[in-house]
Amino acid sequence: MHSSLLASTLISFLLLAVSLCGFCAVDQQGFFFFFFFQLFQSCLLLLTTVEMMKSILGALSIQIPQTLVDYIQLGSRVDVYSPACKRARFSAPYLFGFEQNKRPSIEVLPDECLFEIFRRVPEGKERSSCACVSKKWLMLLSSIRRNEFCNGSAAAEENETVTAVLNDAEMVSCEEIKEVESDGYLTRSLEGKKATDMRLAAIAVGTSSRGGLGKLLIRGSNSVRGVTNLGLTTIARGCPSLRALSLWNVPFVGDEGLSEIAKECHLLEKLDLTNCPSISNKGLIAVAENCLNLSSLNIESCSKIGNEGLQTIGKLCPKLQSISIKDCPLVGDHGVSCLLSSASSVLTRVKLEALNITDFSLAVIGHYGKAVTKLSLGGLQHVSEKGFWVMGNAKGLQKLMSLTITSCRGITDVSLEAIAKGSVNMKQMCLRKCCFVSDNGLVAFAKAAGSLESLQLEECNRVSQSGIVAALSNCGTKLKAL
Repeated sequence: MHSSLLASTLISFLLLAVSLCGFCAVDQQGFFFFFFFQLFQSCLLLLTTVEMMKSILGALSIQIPQTLVDYIQLGSRVDVYSPACKRARFSAPYLFGFEQNKRPSIEVLPDECLFEIFRRVPEGKERSSCACVSKKWLMLLSSIRRNEFCNGSAAAEENETVTAVLNDAEMVSCEEIKEVESDGYLTRSLEGKKATDMRLAAIAVGTSSRGGLGKLLIRGSNSVRGVTNLGLTTIARGCPSLRALSLWNVPFVGDEGLSEIAKECHLLEKLDLTNCPSISNKGLIAVAENCLNLSSLNIESCSKIGNEGLQTIGKLCPKLQSISIKDCPLVGDHGVSCLLSSASSVLTRVKLEALNITDFSLAVIGHYGKAVTKLSLGGLQHVSEKGFWVMGNAKGLQKLMSLTITSCRGITDVSLEAIAKGSVNMKQMCLRKCCFVSDNGLVAFAKAAGSLESLQLEECNRVSQSGIVAALSNCGTKLKAL
Protein backbone atom coordinates (compact mmCIF):
# COMPACT_ATOMS: atom_id res chain seq x y z
CA MET A 1 0.00 0.00 0.00
CA HIS A 2 2.68 2.43 1.06
CA SER A 3 4.86 1.34 -1.83
CA SER A 4 2.06 2.02 -4.33
CA LEU A 5 1.47 5.45 -2.86
CA LEU A 6 5.15 6.24 -2.96
CA ALA A 7 5.43 5.01 -6.51
CA SER A 8 2.51 7.18 -7.58
CA THR A 9 4.10 10.20 -5.98
CA LEU A 10 7.38 9.42 -7.69
CA ILE A 11 5.77 9.11 -11.09
CA SER A 12 3.96 12.40 -10.56
CA PHE A 13 7.21 14.18 -9.89
CA LEU A 14 8.78 12.69 -12.98
CA LEU A 15 5.86 13.69 -15.19
CA LEU A 16 5.95 17.20 -13.75
CA ALA A 17 9.64 17.44 -14.54
CA VAL A 18 9.10 16.31 -18.11
CA SER A 19 6.27 18.78 -18.59
CA LEU A 20 8.21 21.74 -17.22
CA CYS A 21 11.22 20.92 -19.35
CA GLY A 22 9.05 21.19 -22.44
CA PHE A 23 8.26 24.84 -21.64
CA CYS A 24 11.80 25.83 -20.64
CA ALA A 25 14.63 27.03 -22.74
CA VAL A 26 17.30 24.59 -23.74
CA ASP A 27 19.96 26.14 -21.49
CA GLN A 28 17.61 25.88 -18.44
CA GLN A 29 16.54 22.29 -18.85
CA GLY A 30 19.63 21.01 -17.08
CA PHE A 31 18.73 22.95 -13.96
CA PHE A 32 15.16 21.55 -13.76
CA PHE A 33 16.36 18.05 -14.50
CA PHE A 34 18.85 18.26 -11.67
CA PHE A 35 16.29 19.74 -9.23
CA PHE A 36 13.70 17.03 -9.78
CA PHE A 37 16.40 14.42 -9.88
CA GLN A 38 17.25 15.36 -6.27
CA LEU A 39 13.61 14.77 -5.29
CA PHE A 40 13.62 11.54 -7.22
CA GLN A 41 16.74 10.32 -5.44
CA SER A 42 15.30 11.16 -2.02
CA CYS A 43 12.15 9.18 -2.76
CA LEU A 44 14.12 6.16 -3.91
CA LEU A 45 15.92 6.03 -0.58
CA LEU A 46 12.57 5.38 1.12
CA LEU A 47 11.93 2.19 -0.82
CA THR A 48 12.76 -0.92 1.17
CA THR A 49 14.47 -2.90 -1.56
CA VAL A 50 15.86 -2.42 -5.02
CA GLU A 51 13.59 -5.18 -6.35
CA MET A 52 10.48 -3.26 -5.27
CA MET A 53 11.71 -0.19 -7.12
CA LYS A 54 12.35 -2.22 -10.26
CA SER A 55 8.91 -3.84 -10.11
CA ILE A 56 7.17 -0.49 -9.77
CA LEU A 57 9.07 1.10 -12.62
CA GLY A 58 8.66 -1.97 -14.77
CA ALA A 59 4.89 -2.10 -14.24
CA LEU A 60 4.48 1.41 -15.57
CA SER A 61 4.88 2.06 -19.25
CA ILE A 62 6.07 5.65 -19.21
CA GLN A 63 8.50 7.03 -21.74
CA ILE A 64 11.26 8.88 -19.85
CA PRO A 65 13.46 11.28 -21.82
CA GLN A 66 16.98 10.11 -22.51
CA THR A 67 18.41 13.26 -20.83
CA LEU A 68 16.74 12.33 -17.57
CA VAL A 69 18.05 8.78 -17.86
CA ASP A 70 21.56 10.17 -18.24
CA TYR A 71 21.16 12.25 -15.11
CA ILE A 72 19.87 9.24 -13.19
CA GLN A 73 22.89 7.21 -14.27
CA LEU A 74 25.11 10.12 -13.32
CA GLY A 75 23.73 10.10 -9.79
CA SER A 76 26.01 7.33 -8.57
CA ARG A 77 29.08 9.35 -9.59
CA VAL A 78 28.07 12.86 -8.53
CA ASP A 79 29.50 13.92 -5.19
CA VAL A 80 26.50 15.36 -3.36
CA TYR A 81 26.73 16.50 0.23
CA SER A 82 23.32 15.91 1.78
CA PRO A 83 23.32 15.73 5.62
CA ALA A 84 20.16 15.36 7.62
CA CYS A 85 18.03 18.49 8.10
CA LYS A 86 20.25 20.48 5.74
CA ARG A 87 19.82 21.61 2.20
CA ALA A 88 21.85 19.65 -0.32
CA ARG A 89 24.93 21.37 -1.67
CA PHE A 90 26.53 20.69 -5.03
CA SER A 91 29.18 22.07 -7.31
CA ALA A 92 27.37 24.21 -9.81
CA PRO A 93 30.26 24.66 -12.28
CA TYR A 94 30.60 20.88 -12.58
CA LEU A 95 27.00 20.43 -13.72
CA PHE A 96 26.09 23.68 -15.36
CA GLY A 97 29.28 24.13 -17.34
CA PHE A 98 30.05 27.75 -16.44
CA GLU A 99 32.86 28.96 -14.20
CA GLN A 100 32.39 30.68 -10.89
CA ASN A 101 33.51 34.28 -10.83
CA LYS A 102 36.96 34.69 -9.29
CA ARG A 103 38.51 37.84 -7.89
CA PRO A 104 41.40 39.04 -10.04
CA SER A 105 44.84 38.73 -8.39
CA ILE A 106 48.18 40.25 -9.29
CA GLU A 107 49.82 37.03 -8.15
CA VAL A 108 48.84 35.40 -11.44
CA LEU A 109 51.35 37.62 -13.23
CA PRO A 110 54.70 36.01 -13.99
CA ASP A 111 57.80 37.19 -12.17
CA GLU A 112 59.00 39.02 -15.29
CA CYS A 113 55.93 41.27 -15.24
CA LEU A 114 56.19 41.88 -11.50
CA PHE A 115 59.86 42.74 -12.02
CA GLU A 116 58.95 45.44 -14.55
CA ILE A 117 56.30 46.81 -12.19
CA PHE A 118 58.53 46.89 -9.13
CA ARG A 119 61.42 48.57 -10.90
CA ARG A 120 59.13 51.54 -11.52
CA VAL A 121 58.06 51.87 -7.87
CA PRO A 122 59.59 54.98 -6.24
CA GLU A 123 62.05 54.67 -3.39
CA GLY A 124 61.04 54.94 0.24
CA LYS A 125 57.69 53.94 1.69
CA GLU A 126 56.32 52.71 -1.62
CA ARG A 127 58.91 49.97 -2.02
CA SER A 128 58.79 49.08 1.65
CA SER A 129 55.01 48.76 1.47
CA CYS A 130 55.32 46.42 -1.50
CA ALA A 131 57.84 44.34 0.43
CA CYS A 132 55.30 43.91 3.23
CA VAL A 133 52.78 42.17 0.96
CA SER A 134 54.44 38.75 0.81
CA LYS A 135 57.77 37.00 0.92
CA LYS A 136 57.62 36.58 -2.85
CA TRP A 137 57.35 40.33 -3.39
CA LEU A 138 60.10 40.97 -0.87
CA MET A 139 62.51 38.64 -2.63
CA LEU A 140 61.62 40.07 -6.05
CA LEU A 141 62.24 43.62 -4.86
CA SER A 142 65.52 42.66 -3.22
CA SER A 143 66.74 40.97 -6.41
CA ILE A 144 66.56 44.20 -8.41
CA ARG A 145 69.83 46.07 -8.69
CA ARG A 146 69.83 49.75 -7.83
CA ASN A 147 70.81 50.75 -11.35
CA GLU A 148 67.84 48.78 -12.71
CA PHE A 149 65.26 50.96 -10.97
CA CYS A 150 63.61 53.70 -12.99
CA ASN A 151 64.26 57.20 -11.65
CA GLY A 152 61.35 58.92 -13.33
CA SER A 153 59.29 59.62 -10.23
CA ALA A 154 59.91 63.14 -8.99
CA ALA A 155 57.76 62.58 -5.94
CA ALA A 156 60.17 60.05 -4.42
CA GLU A 157 62.41 61.51 -1.72
CA GLU A 158 65.69 59.69 -1.32
CA ASN A 159 66.11 60.55 2.35
CA GLU A 160 62.64 59.49 3.39
CA THR A 161 62.60 57.37 6.56
CA VAL A 162 61.56 53.78 6.00
CA THR A 163 58.87 52.56 8.41
CA ALA A 164 58.01 49.19 6.91
CA VAL A 165 56.51 46.67 9.29
CA LEU A 166 57.19 43.12 8.13
CA ASN A 167 55.99 39.75 9.30
CA ASP A 168 57.56 38.98 12.68
CA ALA A 169 57.92 35.29 11.98
CA GLU A 170 59.71 35.49 8.67
CA MET A 171 60.64 39.09 7.99
CA VAL A 172 62.25 41.94 9.85
CA SER A 173 61.55 45.42 11.12
CA CYS A 174 64.10 48.13 11.61
CA GLU A 175 63.68 47.95 15.40
CA GLU A 176 64.88 44.34 15.54
CA ILE A 177 68.28 45.04 14.00
CA LYS A 178 71.13 46.88 15.59
CA GLU A 179 71.63 50.05 13.60
CA VAL A 180 74.34 52.61 14.23
CA GLU A 181 76.09 55.29 12.29
CA SER A 182 79.80 54.44 12.13
CA ASP A 183 82.33 56.53 10.21
CA GLY A 184 79.42 58.16 8.40
CA TYR A 185 78.11 54.82 7.12
CA LEU A 186 74.84 53.10 7.88
CA THR A 187 75.68 49.93 9.81
CA ARG A 188 73.58 46.85 10.50
CA SER A 189 74.32 43.80 12.64
CA LEU A 190 72.47 40.48 12.51
CA GLU A 191 73.23 37.94 15.20
CA GLY A 192 72.06 34.43 16.03
CA LYS A 193 68.61 33.38 14.89
CA LYS A 194 67.94 36.80 13.39
CA ALA A 195 70.54 36.15 10.72
CA THR A 196 68.34 34.89 7.86
CA ASP A 197 67.94 35.55 4.14
CA MET A 198 64.56 37.21 4.68
CA ARG A 199 66.01 39.75 7.07
CA LEU A 200 68.85 40.53 4.70
CA ALA A 201 66.35 41.04 1.89
CA ALA A 202 64.33 43.40 4.09
CA ILE A 203 67.50 45.33 4.95
CA ALA A 204 68.40 45.67 1.27
CA VAL A 205 64.95 47.06 0.42
CA GLY A 206 64.56 49.17 3.56
CA THR A 207 67.91 50.93 3.36
CA SER A 208 67.87 51.63 -0.37
CA SER A 209 66.28 55.06 0.14
CA ARG A 210 69.20 56.03 2.39
CA GLY A 211 71.92 55.02 -0.01
CA GLY A 212 72.19 51.43 1.15
CA LEU A 213 74.36 49.91 3.82
CA GLY A 214 77.94 50.94 4.45
CA LYS A 215 78.80 48.19 6.95
CA LEU A 216 77.22 44.80 7.58
CA LEU A 217 78.05 42.32 10.32
CA ILE A 218 76.53 38.83 10.27
CA ARG A 219 77.14 36.53 13.23
CA GLY A 220 75.20 33.43 12.37
CA SER A 221 74.25 30.51 14.57
CA ASN A 222 71.01 29.50 12.87
CA SER A 223 71.53 25.92 11.73
CA VAL A 224 68.06 25.65 10.15
CA ARG A 225 67.43 28.91 8.30
CA GLY A 226 70.80 30.58 8.34
CA VAL A 227 72.14 33.05 5.82
CA THR A 228 72.85 31.56 2.39
CA ASN A 229 74.16 32.81 -0.95
CA LEU A 230 70.68 34.13 -1.74
CA GLY A 231 70.68 36.50 1.22
CA LEU A 232 74.13 37.80 0.39
CA THR A 233 73.05 38.32 -3.22
CA THR A 234 70.17 40.57 -2.13
CA ILE A 235 72.63 42.70 -0.14
CA ALA A 236 75.00 42.88 -3.09
CA ARG A 237 72.30 44.11 -5.46
CA GLY A 238 70.57 46.42 -3.02
CA CYS A 239 73.64 47.90 -1.31
CA PRO A 240 76.35 48.51 -3.93
CA SER A 241 77.97 51.12 -1.67
CA LEU A 242 78.89 48.50 0.96
CA ARG A 243 82.35 49.19 2.35
CA ALA A 244 82.76 46.69 5.19
CA LEU A 245 81.49 43.11 5.44
CA SER A 246 81.94 40.65 8.30
CA LEU A 247 80.78 37.05 8.00
CA TRP A 248 81.04 34.90 11.13
CA ASN A 249 79.80 31.33 11.42
CA VAL A 250 77.90 31.19 8.13
CA PRO A 251 78.41 27.66 6.79
CA PHE A 252 75.81 28.07 4.03
CA VAL A 253 77.52 31.07 2.39
CA GLY A 254 79.95 30.02 -0.32
CA ASP A 255 81.87 31.38 -3.27
CA GLU A 256 78.69 32.30 -5.15
CA GLY A 257 77.50 34.71 -2.48
CA LEU A 258 80.92 36.29 -1.95
CA SER A 259 81.39 36.63 -5.71
CA GLU A 260 78.10 38.55 -5.95
CA ILE A 261 79.35 40.93 -3.28
CA ALA A 262 82.59 41.38 -5.20
CA LYS A 263 80.84 42.03 -8.53
CA GLU A 264 78.35 44.57 -7.18
CA CYS A 265 80.19 46.23 -4.26
CA HIS A 266 83.31 47.68 -5.84
CA LEU A 267 83.82 50.08 -2.91
CA LEU A 268 84.44 47.25 -0.43
CA GLU A 269 87.36 48.13 1.84
CA LYS A 270 87.17 45.69 4.75
CA LEU A 271 86.43 41.97 4.60
CA ASP A 272 86.23 39.70 7.63
CA LEU A 273 85.70 35.96 7.10
CA THR A 274 85.51 33.83 10.25
CA ASN A 275 84.50 30.18 10.23
CA CYS A 276 83.23 30.16 6.66
CA PRO A 277 83.89 26.56 5.56
CA SER A 278 82.16 26.93 2.18
CA ILE A 279 84.25 29.87 0.95
CA SER A 280 87.35 28.92 -1.02
CA ASN A 281 90.04 30.58 -3.12
CA LYS A 282 87.48 31.19 -5.87
CA GLY A 283 85.51 33.63 -3.75
CA LEU A 284 88.65 35.39 -2.52
CA ILE A 285 89.96 35.74 -6.07
CA ALA A 286 86.66 37.35 -7.10
CA VAL A 287 87.14 39.91 -4.32
CA ALA A 288 90.69 40.63 -5.45
CA GLU A 289 89.64 41.12 -9.07
CA ASN A 290 86.71 43.45 -8.37
CA CYS A 291 87.43 45.23 -5.07
CA LEU A 292 90.61 47.16 -5.74
CA ASN A 293 90.01 49.41 -2.71
CA LEU A 294 90.37 46.52 -0.25
CA SER A 295 92.48 47.74 2.66
CA SER A 296 91.78 45.21 5.42
CA LEU A 297 91.44 41.42 5.20
CA ASN A 298 90.79 39.04 8.08
CA ILE A 299 90.57 35.29 7.47
CA GLU A 300 90.04 32.88 10.34
CA SER A 301 89.12 29.19 10.41
CA CYS A 302 88.37 29.02 6.69
CA SER A 303 89.42 25.51 5.74
CA LYS A 304 89.15 25.98 1.94
CA ILE A 305 91.17 29.19 1.58
CA GLY A 306 94.80 28.67 0.67
CA ASN A 307 97.83 30.12 -1.06
CA GLU A 308 96.21 30.86 -4.41
CA GLY A 309 93.68 33.27 -2.95
CA LEU A 310 96.31 35.14 -0.92
CA GLN A 311 98.60 35.46 -3.93
CA THR A 312 95.84 37.09 -5.96
CA ILE A 313 95.01 39.44 -3.10
CA GLY A 314 98.64 40.53 -2.89
CA LYS A 315 98.93 41.15 -6.63
CA LEU A 316 95.60 42.92 -7.29
CA CYS A 317 94.94 44.88 -4.08
CA PRO A 318 97.50 47.70 -3.98
CA LYS A 319 95.82 49.46 -1.04
CA LEU A 320 95.95 46.54 1.39
CA GLN A 321 97.12 47.84 4.78
CA SER A 322 96.04 45.17 7.25
CA ILE A 323 96.14 41.38 6.97
CA SER A 324 95.14 38.80 9.59
CA ILE A 325 95.24 35.06 8.92
CA LYS A 326 94.48 32.48 11.60
CA ASP A 327 93.89 28.73 11.63
CA CYS A 328 93.77 28.15 7.88
CA PRO A 329 95.41 24.76 7.21
CA LEU A 330 95.88 25.35 3.47
CA VAL A 331 97.86 28.56 3.95
CA GLY A 332 101.63 28.10 3.76
CA ASP A 333 104.86 29.90 2.97
CA HIS A 334 104.04 30.44 -0.68
CA GLY A 335 100.84 32.36 -0.02
CA VAL A 336 102.15 34.41 2.91
CA SER A 337 105.44 35.34 1.25
CA CYS A 338 103.74 36.37 -1.99
CA LEU A 339 101.20 38.46 -0.11
CA LEU A 340 103.80 40.23 2.03
CA SER A 341 106.26 40.88 -0.78
CA SER A 342 103.58 42.24 -3.13
CA ALA A 343 102.05 44.63 -0.61
CA SER A 344 105.28 45.62 1.14
CA SER A 345 104.95 49.34 0.51
CA VAL A 346 101.59 49.87 2.23
CA LEU A 347 101.10 46.89 4.56
CA THR A 348 101.21 48.20 8.14
CA ARG A 349 99.50 45.48 10.23
CA VAL A 350 100.25 41.77 10.05
CA LYS A 351 98.80 38.98 12.18
CA LEU A 352 99.71 35.34 11.56
CA GLU A 353 98.47 32.63 13.93
CA ALA A 354 98.21 28.83 13.84
CA LEU A 355 99.52 28.50 10.28
CA ASN A 356 101.74 25.92 8.57
CA ILE A 357 104.48 28.42 7.77
CA THR A 358 108.22 28.02 8.34
CA ASP A 359 111.33 30.15 8.78
CA PHE A 360 111.04 31.31 5.19
CA SER A 361 107.89 33.36 5.86
CA LEU A 362 109.50 35.14 8.82
CA ALA A 363 112.53 35.94 6.69
CA VAL A 364 110.19 37.54 4.15
CA ILE A 365 108.54 39.57 6.92
CA GLY A 366 111.92 40.80 8.12
CA HIS A 367 112.98 41.81 4.61
CA TYR A 368 109.75 43.19 3.08
CA GLY A 369 107.99 44.50 6.19
CA LYS A 370 109.34 48.00 5.76
CA ALA A 371 105.96 49.63 6.43
CA VAL A 372 104.81 47.25 9.17
CA THR A 373 104.08 49.01 12.46
CA LYS A 374 102.17 46.25 14.28
CA LEU A 375 103.09 42.55 14.12
CA SER A 376 101.45 39.63 15.90
CA LEU A 377 102.73 36.04 15.65
CA GLY A 378 101.17 33.09 17.45
CA GLY A 379 101.10 29.31 17.40
CA LEU A 380 103.76 28.98 14.68
CA GLN A 381 104.98 25.50 15.55
CA HIS A 382 107.10 25.07 12.42
CA VAL A 383 109.15 28.25 12.93
CA SER A 384 112.49 27.73 14.64
CA GLU A 385 114.94 30.03 16.38
CA LYS A 386 116.61 30.66 13.04
CA GLY A 387 113.44 32.14 11.57
CA PHE A 388 113.04 34.74 14.32
CA TRP A 389 116.77 35.50 14.25
CA VAL A 390 116.71 36.15 10.49
CA MET A 391 113.59 38.30 10.86
CA GLY A 392 115.41 40.53 13.34
CA ASN A 393 118.70 40.74 11.46
CA ALA A 394 117.08 41.49 8.09
CA LYS A 395 116.79 45.11 9.27
CA GLY A 396 113.48 45.59 7.48
CA LEU A 397 111.32 46.21 10.55
CA GLN A 398 112.59 49.71 11.22
CA LYS A 399 109.06 51.10 11.63
CA LEU A 400 107.79 48.31 13.88
CA MET A 401 106.25 49.78 17.03
CA SER A 402 104.24 46.90 18.51
CA LEU A 403 105.16 43.19 18.62
CA THR A 404 103.16 40.33 20.13
CA ILE A 405 104.49 36.76 20.20
CA THR A 406 102.40 33.90 21.61
CA SER A 407 103.23 30.19 21.96
CA CYS A 408 106.15 30.17 19.55
CA ARG A 409 108.93 27.80 20.58
CA GLY A 410 111.30 29.47 18.12
CA ILE A 411 111.53 32.57 20.29
CA THR A 412 114.61 32.16 22.49
CA ASP A 413 117.13 34.41 24.21
CA VAL A 414 119.19 34.72 21.02
CA SER A 415 116.29 35.41 18.66
CA LEU A 416 114.66 37.85 21.11
CA GLU A 417 117.84 39.96 21.27
CA ALA A 418 118.10 39.94 17.47
CA ILE A 419 114.55 41.22 17.14
CA ALA A 420 115.25 44.07 19.57
CA LYS A 421 118.34 45.13 17.63
CA GLY A 422 116.47 45.07 14.32
CA SER A 423 113.45 47.05 15.59
CA VAL A 424 114.90 50.22 17.03
CA ASN A 425 111.54 52.02 17.20
CA MET A 426 109.66 49.29 19.09
CA LYS A 427 107.52 50.74 21.89
CA GLN A 428 105.33 47.80 22.93
CA MET A 429 106.38 44.19 23.48
CA CYS A 430 104.15 41.32 24.61
CA LEU A 431 105.40 37.77 25.22
CA ARG A 432 102.88 35.03 26.05
CA LYS A 433 103.68 31.38 26.78
CA CYS A 434 107.26 31.65 25.49
CA CYS A 435 108.86 28.95 27.62
CA PHE A 436 112.36 29.23 26.09
CA VAL A 437 112.93 32.86 27.10
CA SER A 438 114.99 33.19 30.29
CA ASP A 439 116.28 36.02 32.47
CA ASN A 440 119.35 36.49 30.29
CA GLY A 441 117.29 36.93 27.16
CA LEU A 442 114.98 39.42 28.84
CA VAL A 443 117.91 41.52 30.07
CA ALA A 444 119.54 41.50 26.63
CA PHE A 445 116.27 42.53 25.03
CA ALA A 446 115.83 45.40 27.50
CA LYS A 447 119.31 46.73 26.71
CA ALA A 448 118.76 46.64 22.93
CA ALA A 449 115.22 48.07 22.89
CA GLY A 450 115.98 51.67 23.74
CA SER A 451 112.53 53.02 22.73
CA LEU A 452 110.51 50.45 24.72
CA GLU A 453 107.58 51.97 26.63
CA SER A 454 105.52 48.89 27.54
CA LEU A 455 106.60 45.32 28.35
CA GLN A 456 104.08 42.56 29.00
CA LEU A 457 104.97 39.02 30.08
CA GLU A 458 102.45 36.20 30.47
CA GLU A 459 103.24 32.59 31.38
CA CYS A 460 106.93 32.84 30.58
CA ASN A 461 107.96 30.30 33.20
CA ARG A 462 111.75 30.64 32.85
CA VAL A 463 111.66 34.34 33.67
CA SER A 464 112.14 34.96 37.40
CA GLN A 465 111.62 37.98 39.61
CA SER A 466 115.33 38.74 39.61
CA GLY A 467 115.34 38.70 35.82
CA ILE A 468 112.53 41.26 35.72
CA VAL A 469 114.39 43.51 38.16
CA ALA A 470 117.54 43.24 36.08
CA ALA A 471 115.59 44.04 32.92
CA LEU A 472 114.08 47.13 34.54
CA SER A 473 117.50 48.37 35.57
CA ASN A 474 118.69 48.10 31.97
CA CYS A 475 115.62 49.67 30.35
CA GLY A 476 115.71 53.20 29.16
CA THR A 477 113.87 56.06 30.79
CA LYS A 478 110.93 55.69 28.37
CA LEU A 479 109.49 52.53 29.99
CA LYS A 480 106.04 53.32 31.38
CA ALA A 481 104.28 49.98 31.88
CA LEU A 482 105.31 46.48 32.87
